Amino acid sequence: MARRDSQARSDGHLDVLGGLSPACCAALLERSTRREVAKGKPLWTQGEPAHSLAFLLAGKVMSQYEARSGRSGTIGFWCAGDLVGLGDMGQRSSRQHTVRCLEASRFLLLPFNCVDELIELFPEFGIALVRALSIRLSWVTQLALGLETGSATERICTVLLALSERFGLPRKDGVLIDLNLTNEQLAAIAGVTRQFMNSTLRLLRERGILAGQSRRELVLTDLAALEHLAFS
Repeated sequence: MARRDSQARSDGHLDVLGGLSPACCAALLERSTRREVAKGKPLWTQGEPAHSLAFLLAGKVMSQYEARSGRSGTIGFWCAGDLVGLGDMGQRSSRQHTVRCLEASRFLLLPFNCVDELIELFPEFGIALVRALSIRLSWVTQLALGLETGSATERICTVLLALSERFGLPRKDGVLIDLNLTNEQLAAIAGVTRQFMNSTLRLLRERGILAGQSRRELVLTDLAALEHLAFS
């Protein structure tokens, strides 16, 4: 695998594999197993034993957390190049959340004990993990502050902007959020009710800020106006 510059992005993600030397990549591949997971199926579920990190080679997945009360929420979305399971490396006992595939996905699974070994053999790998975790924490902190301090409408706009940075596809009519999400899932991320999410999205469509051929197709047609609503 040829080495290329590791891409740190403003949306809290870093292509770890893309920044490793050929020798480090070869050692990682030798210690990893490949796994394919169908659309809608979990890579792992919250509470099950945690044994490995997962490098997402292809596809899209989301992380979900279920509280003791039974309420659940979506806490992250990942696509090709992302590293999943960093948060489980601390106690290395059980999974902190469920990772579910939004489309058919392919992974490299690296056991935790091999992570330690690779860090000792290739310090660049440890640096890449720390950098990936730091970038992700910085992004999560910024998003959390927006969600905690903003009004319900501002939180929804913040989530739409964050998703557009992560999964946005430029089109003639705007930026398509390339995820097939229900309004209930969007509401869980923003911390609002599904009814309030429905009414807010309808209002954004009426104001010409949001478009789409169906309720699930989200095309941001005026990013400047959306940013003004999110940070006003």
